Amino acid sequence: MQADVVVVGGGPAGAATALWLARRGYDVIVVDRSAFPREKPCGDCLSPQANLLLEELGVLDAVRSAGPARLEGWRIFADNGAGFEARFADCTTDGRTQNGFSIRRDRLDAILLSAAQQAGVRVQTGMRVDSLVLRDDRVRGIRARDVNGEIVEVSARMTIGADGLRSIVRRRLALSARPPRLRKVAFTTHVSGVRAVDAFGEMHLQDCACVGLAPVTAARDLCNLTVVLDAGAAGSRLAGKNARALLEEIDRFPALRGRVERDSVVNAQWQACGPFDRPTRGCVADGAALVGDAAGYFDPFTGQGIYQALFGARLLAAAIDERLRTDGSEQPLRTYQKELLALVGGARRVQRVIELVCGRPALARRSIAALRDAPRTAERLIAVTGDLAPPRSLISPAVLFSFLIAFTAGRRS
Repeated sequence: MQADVVVVGGGPAGAATALWLARRGYDVIVVDRSAFPREKPCGDCLSPQANLLLEELGVLDAVRSAGPARLEGWRIFADNGAGFEARFADCTTDGRTQNGFSIRRDRLDAILLSAAQQAGVRVQTGMRVDSLVLRDDRVRGIRARDVNGEIVEVSARMTIGADGLRSIVRRRLALSARPPRLRKVAFTTHVSGVRAVDAFGEMHLQDCACVGLAPVTAARDLCNLTVVLDAGAAGSRLAGKNARALLEEIDRFPALRGRVERDSVVNAQWQACGPFDRPTRGCVADGAALVGDAAGYFDPFTGQGIYQALFGARLLAAAIDERLRTDGSEQPLRTYQKELLALVGGARRVQRVIELVCGRPALARRSIAALRDAPRTAERLIAVTGDLAPPRSLISPAVLFSFLIAFTAGRRS
């Protein structure tokens, strides 16, 4: 097969990149080893700023029609059950970004891929990529095996790796950096019958563990339940996705205890993924580029992952368009790499600070109590993790002063 662009991976990053390129008139092929719709381990939450990108892609109405839950904000709980909350509507004046959405990934991914197909993208599923095609030291496409084990070669002017945490394209390009240091693993499922669910997502923190809970339907009768644990501390007990051990982990969190039906957890179909620390040495090569989780990953917080995937897809589509129109100049791809780093760099620094705090229970308790007593700082934190404000806004004098006053007062008490 031949195309202008071949995209490896049909998730949000790959489908969005393909859709934007198809609308610019390019012949695009998406290959994926899975058939869609398919389940995907994920927190299922989209930050409010993602609404604007979904609107730009022309799929926002389809997402709304799929019956997602509207998220008005987040509640964050410490290991003693104390917590704080903040609303997106208090962080923005744009009516389009005053709520986020929570939607199952099988539905979101199918919507995006269907829109890409309607724009002319050719989608080939059941294709497992083995290697890249190299000619004259430039990537010229991919080699894959179809469902029958037959070798299929796709020749293309540009090859995009949008194939997730364990990206085969990234590995073949030798763009992986050091091994993961953050040895966390996530176990995700969907459960019904959760008590006291409203329009807020929830994050429950413990030493070496956290649990995310969010409704994924407009009726709030089904919730995403994600348990994130230190792989070293809990890996042996949870081998084989031991549901009873996961239930014991959930019961450790005071603000969750008694709210989740035991049978729904024990009988659930759990999916696992991780670790969530995948640094790269770069995200572009001669004739190829990475996008989404394949381009580097560090445990995003409260829905930032999908937004970063969609925004990165928009940046990459523009860069590829310029490259193909300027007779193969690599400068647009280098610009994309710089812009992508600027997008995710600040968010990852914030997340590393959150990791540092969460790993020290006493500090986490004091910090969450301070955020409860300093609503201005809490709103800014939720605005940053909801992609409504730049990370640097967290270090403004007014925000820092408000937090430090509350933190100091709590420590004295």
